[in-house]
Amino acid sequence: MSPSARADCRVAIVETSVEGVIHRSTLSAAPNAVLAIGREAPVPLGVEPLDRRISRVAVEVTRTDDGWLVRSVNRNGVVVHPWGMPSYLARPREVLSGSRVALRILGTGDARYWVLLEHDGPDDEQASARTSVLTDVDPTVRPLTKAQRDVVTALFCDLLSWPPVVPSEPRQLKQVARQIGISVSGVQARLHEVRAKAESLGLSRRVPLADPEYLYVLVRAGYLQPDLDAVPTT
Repeated sequence: MSPSARADCRVAIVETSVEGVIHRSTLSAAPNAVLAIGREAPVPLGVEPLDRRISRVAVEVTRTDDGWLVRSVNRNGVVVHPWGMPSYLARPREVLSGSRVALRILGTGDARYWVLLEHDGPDDEQASARTSVLTDVDPTVRPLTKAQRDVVTALFCDLLSWPPVVPSEPRQLKQVARQIGISVSGVQARLHEVRAKAESLGLSRRVPLADPEYLYVLVRAGYLQPDLDAVPTT
């Protein structure tokens, strides 16, 4: 479902330092209303403490029928972090979909400036992708079991966090084994099963178990979803 079709769409502003959260605020996103965010914008960002590397207007966000229309004008750049997917440098103007998409506004030093685009409910783009994959590629691919989901989310917990963790790295298999309470070989066996599902869904090459490329295939196809009840943390 597109963000504009829902009443529970919001834009969260989260500013952090190495010590933790400095500011957090959440705004409702009315249809077709432009939210200007920046150092001298109606929605402030990088003001307390002052960060002059944040532009006066860093981004403009509009909830539309097609998704989140984002205009990125921050002089030092904006990085887009779709939940569970690779990040990339924002285009000057683009439409973003998905129930969780983060914009990282680049400022000074270790400070983190996040604009979080959120809506609750099913993600039509992922759901339709999953249906298409199951119908056209391999109708025998089953959803992840709880055991498989537990191990892959433990391994890639940084990549699946909200807001995103920067930088994010897969955990060591022995850490995953301790968390879940099974052997390393048990972790490897479950990950082999998860990777095989991704291969059935179109993963184009065999990758190592700690390579997130197969995670991206699963997220894109709707086999992993963000926890919509979780409270954002840093």
